[in-house]
Amino acid sequence: MQILGNLFNAVLFVSVIGSIFTVISLFVNHVLRCTLPLWFALWGMLFFCVPFLSPDVFFISPETQDWIHGYRIASMLWAWGCGVLLAHDLVRLMLARRALMHYRTCDNERLNRIYSNCAAAAAIKKIPALYCGTLENPVCVTGVIRPVILMRETVLEQLTDRELTAVFFHELTHVKRKHVLWGRLYDYVCILNWMNPFSWIARRNFSLHCETDCDSHAMKKLQGTVTDTEYASAIIRLLQYATVRSAKPGTGTGALDFLLTKRRIKRITAGTSKIRDGLTAFLLAVLAALVLLLSLRFSRESFYPYPAYHTGTEYSAGLSWDT
Repeated sequence: MQILGNLFNAVLFVSVIGSIFTVISLFVNHVLRCTLPLWFALWGMLFFCVPFLSPDVFFISPETQDWIHGYRIASMLWAWGCGVLLAHDLVRLMLARRALMHYRTCDNERLNRIYSNCAAAAAIKKIPALYCGTLENPVCVTGVIRPVILMRETVLEQLTDRELTAVFFHELTHVKRKHVLWGRLYDYVCILNWMNPFSWIARRNFSLHCETDCDSHAMKKLQGTVTDTEYASAIIRLLQYATVRSAKPGTGTGALDFLLTKRRIKRITAGTSKIRDGLTAFLLAVLAALVLLLSLRFSRESFYPYPAYHTGTEYSAGLSWDT
């Protein structure tokens, strides 16, 4: 129980630091309207799962602490919650693999030709398989170890060759940039911090950062092949098809998705500025460093040996004071 209580205390610590970072990210992204790079979002994931400690404290106290007993019920609930969510994730993964068996390999000559050209241009060594099936989204990537691309053939057939090139290159960029892997890791970070709503908000925001990161790298590779307008047009058309999918109430695309897509398209058509991007990266690095310093200082009040700030006496690891 002592170890479980200390682990739960550590989870609370990283959850607080991660929440602070998430609030900063949301403010910069949605209030200041700055497009955040993927590395900044990955820092958020790191703060939610790695306790950055001051060098003069220990992660787990070697001594029995009376306050740990007060964590007994809470730490047990946290452990049971993690177990239930892990089991749910495992069942969902098994059902997804089973559903994939019912999809068929794409045999459309036009789609396969454009897809092969995009894979060659993206310099992907092992080309993901292209499957057709009935999906809520017109096209998506799934699978971490062996990624595959799933699509609704009836939808993609209606796109022009240039729009198809933009769509396929976008999905292949997700594979090359390992967005699916990072997303799965973030899922487990959310399971670890399941009691904190900010972790789930950060996970959804991370998906948006993956999309903007994908747009940026895909457009650089597609220069001279697909214009920015054609790339944006492909996004709009896919959004339209995703919106009209629905016989089920409440499953269509919401207003927030439209607003986020609008911001993506605005960034695509407006282009980028190296000076602005450089200043933004510098500001974000400063903010990440400030949160790191906050974590180091906060850890001195949360882990063993606990500094006696109220009495003005501080303790260092490895030293004992006789009273």
